[in-house]
Amino acid sequence: LIEKTDIQRASKVRSTKGLIVHAFGRLSAAFLNYAFNP
Repeated sequence: LIEKTDIQRASKVRSTKGLIVHAFGRLSAAFLNYAFNP
């Protein structure tokens, strides 16, 4: 049971980190696009 919860927690952290990275990537891409095309 502990192994299962640890695996779930690890995957949740990984997906949260991926979501933040993805959101930051979209934000920086939009910012660069706006900076070069005012």
